[in-house]
Amino acid sequence: MFARVLAVTVACFSIGAVLMLLQRRGAVPRRPTSWRKYGVYVLFVIGMLALARIGAILYALSMLGILAMALLEFRHVVGLRGRAAVGLVGAGLTVALVALLAGSSSLYAVVVMWALVMIAAAALSHDPRGDMWHTAWSVTGFIAIGASGAHLLLLAQHPDRFPCFAFLFLVVCGGDAFAELVGRRWPMGRGFIQASPNKTLSGVAGGVVAALIIGLAVNAAVGFRVAGIAAVIALAVTIAGMMGDLVASGLKRTFGVKDFATALPGHGGVLDRVDSLLFAAPPFYWLIRG
Repeated sequence: MFARVLAVTVACFSIGAVLMLLQRRGAVPRRPTSWRKYGVYVLFVIGMLALARIGAILYALSMLGILAMALLEFRHVVGLRGRAAVGLVGAGLTVALVALLAGSSSLYAVVVMWALVMIAAAALSHDPRGDMWHTAWSVTGFIAIGASGAHLLLLAQHPDRFPCFAFLFLVVCGGDAFAELVGRRWPMGRGFIQASPNKTLSGVAGGVVAALIIGLAVNAAVGFRVAGIAAVIALAVTIAGMMGDLVASGLKRTFGVKDFATALPGHGGVLDRVDSLLFAAPPFYWLIRG
């Protein structure tokens, strides 16, 4: 099964490489670092697929590590310090562990409880106005990263863990990659979204079409148990992932930063790479759970 998924992955990246070569004749010149950035992305995708295939424990640990790094990057960008920072990271990892150990039945109760505790602690503090500002960002990060990312941990308990993760991950990453590649090669409709002025209509269309094709290809490769609605799930996941990317772009513009961090050369931080995945994980989980 892993070999078939890897074959689909290699095929997708090969098509992407062809689009990069075509950029030489396009209106937008290739950057010197484009190939290095693309290579890092290839290694990231294959590495994540390998971790998911090896076993549930390693998959869960890798997801916890990714969530921890994403929470820390978010904390740094929005300027959380002291108790607010500790509360954000602690709450995010706690809800992820609850999802892993107790399943989805306890997840939302814990999310609501932690959010209320964070708000109450700020309201009862010596400086409620200042603390409420920090708490607003803490709750935002907690829900957008911790609670959403917890659904990636729920997949660790799924009997079809690897097929599910491969479908979700490749659809989201493929949609992201082809949206950028198509948008650079045929830059039509630039600036139609204020939060991310570099986005193009052609890129969005290319990303959606690519995600649908990748979803059907992965479904054929792994024998996904929801084969009848694979295209519908791929479309829902793609739209959710694009929303995550737009939210992250708007957040970075608000705080005047280009990337959340510099952990991945050419890609910024971990959160820059998984923002779409975090938003896509909840609808994907509940769609396949039925």
